[in-house]
Amino acid sequence: MFEKISAASAIIALLSATSSQAAETKQCIPVETAESLITYVLPSALDAVRTKCTSSLPATSALLQVDSAQMQRYVADSQNAWPQASTAIRSMVGQDLPEGLEMDAMRPFVDAMIPAMLAQEIKTKDCPTIEKVYGLLEPMPTANLASLTVMLAQLGSNDKDEGRKDPFNICKAPIE
Repeated sequence: MFEKISAASAIIALLSATSSQAAETKQCIPVETAESLITYVLPSALDAVRTKCTSSLPATSALLQVDSAQMQRYVADSQNAWPQASTAIRSMVGQDLPEGLEMDAMRPFVDAMIPAMLAQEIKTKDCPTIEKVYGLLEPMPTANLASLTVMLAQLGSNDKDEGRKDPFNICKAPIE
């Protein structure tokens, strides 16, 4: 079952890749904060994927449409998510930040770092799969996409070796 989920969620894994490369987390990040982080990085992540895949996809691909109405919504939602996303970034980086440093001062660095990190993770051979997944997920509201990404990250963390630490440590939801 998890093989099917991972094959169908290539774009979601790429969105989570920026988080996976961050410093080790000492505490968990609340689900809502993790969702804000995913919402914030979504446009940058898509830009990185678009840059890597431009030469291997037809110009008509949904992924390559920079000015689509959905992409405009992603950008607007990203801007609104920054305050809570910055909380997740501070939590992930933890003590590595100088005391008193405002997260807004880190924002240009974060914005530049995400595409660079993702570009290293994306393989050109995966672009058609990423395009297909993106086409399926594009109509989804940003909040639902972020929620799905966090849920899949939580499922993936359940499959990891016990000794392996997940730098994107999302708090477990309470059982209702």
